[in-house]
Amino acid sequence: MWKSFLRERLSWILFVLIWLSVIDALLLLEYDIKVSSTSFWYLNLLTLCLLILFLLWRGIKERRFLKKLSLMLRHDAYDLQEMHSYVRTKADEDMLSLLQHIDRVYRRQTHALHVQQREQQEYVTTWVHEIKTPLTAMKLLINAHRTELYKWPWLKDIEDEWMKIDGLVDQNLYSARLQYLEKDYQVQAVSLSELVFPNVAYFSKWCIEKKLHIDEKNLDILVHTDPKWMQFVVRQVLSNSIKYSPLEGKLSFFSEETPKYVKLFIADQGKGIPTQDLPRVFEKGFTGNAGRKTKGATGLGLYFSKKITDALGHQIEVNSLLHEGTTVILTFYKPNSFDNLSKM
Repeated sequence: MWKSFLRERLSWILFVLIWLSVIDALLLLEYDIKVSSTSFWYLNLLTLCLLILFLLWRGIKERRFLKKLSLMLRHDAYDLQEMHSYVRTKADEDMLSLLQHIDRVYRRQTHALHVQQREQQEYVTTWVHEIKTPLTAMKLLINAHRTELYKWPWLKDIEDEWMKIDGLVDQNLYSARLQYLEKDYQVQAVSLSELVFPNVAYFSKWCIEKKLHIDEKNLDILVHTDPKWMQFVVRQVLSNSIKYSPLEGKLSFFSEETPKYVKLFIADQGKGIPTQDLPRVFEKGFTGNAGRKTKGATGLGLYFSKKITDALGHQIEVNSLLHEGTTVILTFYKPNSFDNLSKM
C-alpha cells in the first residue's frame, strides 16, 4: 500500500527535493546572504519533516478508501454504496463513480446472459420432451413387428439407431437439468439392483447380440440416493462397458459394504484404458484412443456421471488395465446419526 502510494507521489517528492536543493545552492553561493550552518541544516531538516508529515497525512487519508476497496474485492463481496462514507478526495469520488458505472454494466450483461441461458434451457427441455413422443412411437412399432424380423432384417439396424438416438436425447435432457440438480433430486433408500437391472434390460438387445454373460452378486443392498439420477449414471457406465466389451465377454456387477459406505462395482473385459488416459476420463469431451476409433463417441458420459455423483455426495472411480478390462466403482456413503437427526 505505502510503496504504491510513494511510487505514485514520486513527482511530488522529487519536486520538493529539487526545490530544496536550489535554495541550498543559493544560500551557499550567495555571499550577501549570511546563514549559519545550524540554521542551514535546520531549514533542510524542517522542510524534510514537513514533507514526511504531509505524505503521511495524505497516505492515511487515501488509505482508508483504498483499503476498504481492496478488502471488498479480495472477498468477492462488495456494496459500492458503502464506499461513499470513505470518499475523501475528488479522485476517490471519480474512482467510485467509474466503479459504479462498471458494476451497473456488469449486472445488466449478467442478467441478460442469465435470461438467455434460461430461455435456451427451456427450449432444450421442451425439445427433448417433444422428441420423446415420436421416439416412443418408433419403439412401439419396432416391438409390434419384432416377430417379423426374418422378413425385415433391416429392422434390427433401425432399433440400433433408435437406441443411440434415445441415449443421446436422454444425455441432452440430463445435461440441461444438471445445473438445477440441487433443486431436482429426492434421496431415498433404493437397492443396487434397482439401479442396475433396468439398465441391463434397456441394453438387453446389445448384450444379446454380443452374447455377453451377466454376472451379479449382492445387489440387494440398500443405498441412499436419487434413483432417477443414479440410473442415468449407471446407464452411461454400462453403455461404455457394452460398447467396448468383446464378443462372448462378461459384465460383472457386485458390491462391497462397510459400516461407512457401500461400493458398486461394474466390471467388463473390454480393451481397457491406457494408464496415461485414466486421469482424464472425467474431462468434458475426452474420448481417449478407443473413443477416437469408435464412431459416435462424445466423451460426455463419464463427465456427466462425475458431475452428478459429486452433486449427490457420492464418488465415482475408474480402474483399468490395458487389454484386460475396466472397472467403474460407485461409492455411496451411509448417512450418519447427525444426518438422521437433521431430517427429524
